[in-house]
Amino acid sequence: MAAKSQTNAADLNVPAAFKVEVLCDPHIPIDSEEIYRAATDMMVEVTDRPLMQPWLDRDWKSPLGESGIYIRPQNYGKEPSRLYTQYIIWGLNHMLLSMTLLDRFCKTTAVLMYRGSLVGEIHIAKGPPVGRTWNVQEPSALMAFNQGMSASLANANFEVRVTYSAKHLPKKLVYLTAIKAMGEACEKGLTAVVPGMFTTGLQEVTWKLVGMSQSARTIKAGYSRMAVIKTLTKMVLDEHFSEVFVWAKVDGHAAGIGGFTQGDGSFSINGTT
Repeated sequence: MAAKSQTNAADLNVPAAFKVEVLCDPHIPIDSEEIYRAATDMMVEVTDRPLMQPWLDRDWKSPLGESGIYIRPQNYGKEPSRLYTQYIIWGLNHMLLSMTLLDRFCKTTAVLMYRGSLVGEIHIAKGPPVGRTWNVQEPSALMAFNQGMSASLANANFEVRVTYSAKHLPKKLVYLTAIKAMGEACEKGLTAVVPGMFTTGLQEVTWKLVGMSQSARTIKAGYSRMAVIKTLTKMVLDEHFSEVFVWAKVDGHAAGIGGFTQGDGSFSINGTT
């Protein structure tokens, strides 16, 4: 079965010239969390690169199974790749949104078009491409991030404190919102100074981080990306998906406050870590 759709031009600043055709094979199902973990690792890496960086063949194996995601640029003759970071962000978000809305997690290809020309494809597959093996990263990009730092903000000593609430959040929607939030921070520019970053996903599951430093009520957009990655890592390790408050510090100083919430975002504190 194939489904064809266009990304929402009001979402992630996607222009009407960019289109995505989603082709899925429901006869080859794939576990949804395997897909989301591979997609998370992919976005941790992709969103740390310039928006107009071209990509060649690349793959990300899920740490939970044999499935994964791989990208393929469409090269015309000897022309360089035109599959840029920006297109991958738009394409992956649309692909995952489509799968989640339809609750159809299976072998899927997203064909990415810009101004009528094919620029590349994103594949979610049960196994690696024919004749190849997965490029396995140990530990996964999500876990490895917490041992290092974003290349764009490498000099910052960044940490978060997470407080869980008693209100459960759907795991799929947390992943989806986190992936979208990483993309929005990259689009804004990781070193751009902003009052805060706000990302709303399905069913009003929201991520936000707003500035709270003593000198200025601003943050760098990249701090939101780092905070969402570290928060999601903790939720995965704790196997605890609920609303959370997040306090972010940079070089020991308060920098931002926010978290994952749903609806009005009010909840009772269940515990602090």
